[in-house]
Order: sequence, then structure tokens, then C-alpha cells
Amino acid sequence: MENSIIIGYERRDGRMFLNLGTSNGQHVDYVDLLQIITGALSMTIRIAGEKGSQTEGEVMRSVINHLESEFINADSFKDLKTFR
Repeated sequence: MENSIIIGYERRDGRMFLNLGTSNGQHVDYVDLLQIITGALSMTIRIAGEKGSQTEGEVMRSVINHLESEFINADSFKDLKTFR
């Protein structure tokens, strides 16, 4: 593939820290980034449903619950840094 997004991560103190970048150092518009990540999430839910002990619906519900808890928790994004 010509373009790719690199997702770096680290688990510390019970939290997940993410670093999103691109293979070519170019800026990716947040709309494109949302489409890319949503597509990858959809594929992951499908794979988890096919290979795991949960159905796709159960995996999807756990993802939605996690997203809801992240946005309700005021500390979730307090250390968010954006580099362009």
C-alpha cells in the first residue's frame, strides 16, 4: 500500500497511550483518519466475532460501552497532545 497509518501504543499505569503517525510523515485529515480507523475497527470486530467466544454483536456492544466510558471520564483525554 502506498499510504499507511502507524499506531504505536504503550500500557502504563493501567492506561493505554497511543501514538498515531503515517509512514510518509504526511498529515492525515481527521475525517480520513476516522474513516480508516473505523474501517479497521469494523474488520477487527468481524474477526473477533468469527474467531472468538463472543458474537459480533457482543463485541460491538463492548466497543460502544468502552467509547461511552472514555467520553464520560474527564481524565481520559486530559493528556491529549496533537502534533501537525
